[in-house]
Amino acid sequence: MHMVRLVYVSRMTEECDTEALQKVLKISRSNNKAKDITGILCYDPAFFLQCLEGPREAVNQLYSEIQRDPRHKDVVLLDYCEVADRKFADWSMAFVAAGDISPQTFETYGGKGKFDPYALSAAEASRFLVQLAAKEQTLLAGQ
Repeated sequence: MHMVRLVYVSRMTEECDTEALQKVLKISRSNNKAKDITGILCYDPAFFLQCLEGPREAVNQLYSEIQRDPRHKDVVLLDYCEVADRKFADWSMAFVAAGDISPQTFETYGGKGKFDPYALSAAEASRFLVQLAAKEQTLLAGQ
């Protein structure tokens, strides 16, 4: 089985409000677990930055669905590669709201103090998401 990691950005459309996003997360976590997909989603009211990892066929199929989803527009693939290990193995879909991230964190990864995933390189986006997942894991461990 070929394992891949895919990172993309997109803009939210008016069809995706907070309630719709919560519903999508619940369904995605269940579906991803069944398809052996892991990853993280960073959300801002205007943008998504997401990493998906898992079996190549399953990740490709999910990304194809995202590209056709009316809640996304301007979908841009930042990175796609085969991998031996997962970076988000513990997460069927970790979720981090951009409002919970400090402006200094964005600046560290090429941003301008606000969430603009289109300004990130593929390497910056990957490191950014790994750092977010690590912080989220630390927060959950402290609860």
